[in-house]
Amino acid sequence: MNSSTRPSPELLLPVGTREMLEAAVANGADAVYFGIPHWNARGRTEDFSLEDVGEMIRYARVRGVRTFLAMNVLVFERELRELPEFLAKVISLEPDAFIIQDIGLARLIRAIAPTQEIHASTQMTLASAESVNLAAKLGFNRAVLARELSLKEIARIKDATPLELEVFIHGALCVSYSGQCLTSENFGGRSANRGQCAQSCRLPYRIFVDGKEYRDTDAQYLFSPHDLCALPRLGELEEIGVNSLKVEGRLKSPEYVAAVARAYRKALDRTPLEASDKEPLEVLFSRGLRTGWLDGDNHQELVDGTFSNHHGMYLGTVVRVERGCVVVELDDGFVAGTGPRPGDGILFEEPRFAQSAGARLYASQVVHEHKGKPSTRGCCPQLLKMEFGRDFDTRQVARGMKVYRNDSPALEKELRKTFTDREQAKRIPVKMLLEGCIGSPLSLTVQDYSGHSVTAQGDTPIEEARNSSVVAGKCDAGKSDTLNDGKKGAGKNDAGNKLRDLAQKELSALGSTAYRLDNISVSVAPNAFIAGKMLRTLRQKAVEALDNARSEWHELNPSANAGRALLNSVKFANVKTVAQSSTGNKIPTLVAMRTKQQVVKCCPPAFAGMTIEPAGMTKDPVISVLVRSPEQIPALEGLDIDNVVMDFDWGVKYDEPLEQIRELGFRAGMATLRIHKPGESHYLKNILRLCPDFALVRNLGALSILKESGIPLAGDYSLNAANCLSYDWLLSQGLQTLHPSWDLNSTQLFDLLGDIDGNRMELTLHQYMPAFHSEYCAFARALTTGRRFPECGKICTQHKVEILDHKGERHFLQSDAECRNTLFVGKPQSALKLLADLRSAGVNHFRLEMLQEDAATVRKKALIYTQAIRGKISIEEAIRLAGVEEKYGLSEGQLFNESVWHDRKKNDAGK
Repeated sequence: MNSSTRPSPELLLPVGTREMLEAAVANGADAVYFGIPHWNARGRTEDFSLEDVGEMIRYARVRGVRTFLAMNVLVFERELRELPEFLAKVISLEPDAFIIQDIGLARLIRAIAPTQEIHASTQMTLASAESVNLAAKLGFNRAVLARELSLKEIARIKDATPLELEVFIHGALCVSYSGQCLTSENFGGRSANRGQCAQSCRLPYRIFVDGKEYRDTDAQYLFSPHDLCALPRLGELEEIGVNSLKVEGRLKSPEYVAAVARAYRKALDRTPLEASDKEPLEVLFSRGLRTGWLDGDNHQELVDGTFSNHHGMYLGTVVRVERGCVVVELDDGFVAGTGPRPGDGILFEEPRFAQSAGARLYASQVVHEHKGKPSTRGCCPQLLKMEFGRDFDTRQVARGMKVYRNDSPALEKELRKTFTDREQAKRIPVKMLLEGCIGSPLSLTVQDYSGHSVTAQGDTPIEEARNSSVVAGKCDAGKSDTLNDGKKGAGKNDAGNKLRDLAQKELSALGSTAYRLDNISVSVAPNAFIAGKMLRTLRQKAVEALDNARSEWHELNPSANAGRALLNSVKFANVKTVAQSSTGNKIPTLVAMRTKQQVVKCCPPAFAGMTIEPAGMTKDPVISVLVRSPEQIPALEGLDIDNVVMDFDWGVKYDEPLEQIRELGFRAGMATLRIHKPGESHYLKNILRLCPDFALVRNLGALSILKESGIPLAGDYSLNAANCLSYDWLLSQGLQTLHPSWDLNSTQLFDLLGDIDGNRMELTLHQYMPAFHSEYCAFARALTTGRRFPECGKICTQHKVEILDHKGERHFLQSDAECRNTLFVGKPQSALKLLADLRSAGVNHFRLEMLQEDAATVRKKALIYTQAIRGKISIEEAIRLAGVEEKYGLSEGQLFNESVWHDRKKNDAGK
């Protein structure tokens, strides 16, 4: 399909309040999304009641705008069992679609209403066609892609999947892959996967390189990206065939939504954008607008590093300060006519010395530099002289400070009119036909231009006018007088003209509706007596009928019973599996069911026919140790462990370490990367080539590729399994064991274990928790001038970098084989206190994860934990010994966090 015949992509706007909905609709949104009460990834937005949700869906649908309900959070086991009735109520409100992160929740909605449209949230970390296509098997109708994809990568995914694709085009950028961020949870006890992101990435951090503080950088806000603006790349996204263009910002203002919707609507409609269209995008809220990852990696461009909050439109640099005024040399990109205006907020900042000052502008004037005055950029600078009130001490401002315009009441007032001023409202054009004969009820037919037509009838027959001056006449239904756009047609007599004038007046009074009168035809006897009240009542009935016609939706027939039946069937199957395991019956697995020929196809002769039994085959604990460098492997010799998982950095070969692990008598596993993008299957091909004894799968793309390989597979925490329905589906895709999401605390973990087979769960007893996982390379940004690999010189392999947070705690920065960064919490988490209870619940697979430890430390840690797991030392003694080995102490982490973060809401949800 060429660009001339391809449908224009949907423009999707965020809604956090009712006013934001009205702003989005009035300014050209094709669709909007807002959160389910208590169940969305923006926990700080206003919670709507179910009645509010129903009214908002109807308001949007009448105006031709689709509504998507965001339920893009992980759902825990106890919550899942309470959801069928709630979901049935919400589905009965007839939303166009749900935006879902949780696999189990998607399955539950599909069971309750099989025809309900569902969209895979960006929280599912979908970054390749393989992951998107696997999501399609779950029943998703659309995939919201990861923000970290370039235009070329998006195009490759689009060419390889039939699923609709949605791409973010404007708003805040997360430094971490969505769905893979545990920063808020680790640093503040607030999970981003539960809608409680505290934006820890926007805080200042200090950098330590090889143990010493690194001061030769301006990147204090090392993990705070610029905001996204895809206006320069909108044409390419359309050409690719992206189905939906999404704006972030449910916590922003209605004026912000109006400004963004208006600018992108004009661009999509091929209307040239003016400077005044782009002006509010920066002024109302901006941390600097860039194209993000759409043009590929540019670590220097993505993060400024000198600030993390709203700065607005950059004006220029202070060249001199006078009493009551400041003279600014304007930036080359400044466009005349885009302000600033009196009353605007002006910010002065010197990031090197953490100095800033702000004030309201009194007046401004563009001036020309006189001869002899210095310029920071050469001759003929464009200067702006800004005057301020007496309450602002200009001595706070110094030459060289950067100047921003970060607020504009005048702009906000103009934008507010777009959705509050009835005269500016965009309305749906309709045609009307008014008919009636003496002795019959009056009728009004209203039609829009989308094929909807309704007719309303009066309650009483039309009477003849008693005024003797009116000549009696007969109703001729075959003839009518027409008024177009308010112009009166030729009438037979004065009475007919008066009737048409009255009809035009009363029927065009549509200011409180979604419509405007485009054309009216009157076919009523001229001597009929028609009261204005009769026409008003008829108009109201017809408008209500047209609203109903435009709001009609296909039958969904939600059934809470069907949802409960799915939950019970999965629980029964798992309970049955546990019972079989306890009596010695082996659990059938995909590996056990594969033929010898299939295994030989993947594995070298030495391992042909070999199968690895899952956890349920034995009551003895199975212990795995994950290592991140080949140098850590020899330290494991002779220890009472079963498996070693290799998770190496870029450029490290796996061939020799794989054989070394086997020679030590352990099963050798290889971990996939946490992200799978187009063109990155070489890492998975290496796994297929080497055929390890098992693979640790960390993303849906890798699962899709490896599931038929014949290699035994274990699923990692990054798959975000939080309930029995997600567990059940992921295991059905070929995983033998599965690690739960790290969003679960101990209570939620044991709730889950009550409904699944614990023999197929693996839990890490020791690890450095991953705070975030990012496409952005902090090594390159802070320590080099390189935009991307290889310009960075692979600096991450040459130094050990630690990050000091606002609490004074240090964390480890590590890169992976695709140069992605993970920030690991410096104080490791230990789940030893749960060991006895986990064993009682049937959990037999346990993992220990190493990071940067030397060989001697690796051995000490592994020995302590294996002795505790095997019952050779007490758990109390193991905890004491483990704490001694840790540089920054030992933490119990999220598993022992029983607190629930609550935010103050404006409404009580679900009323």
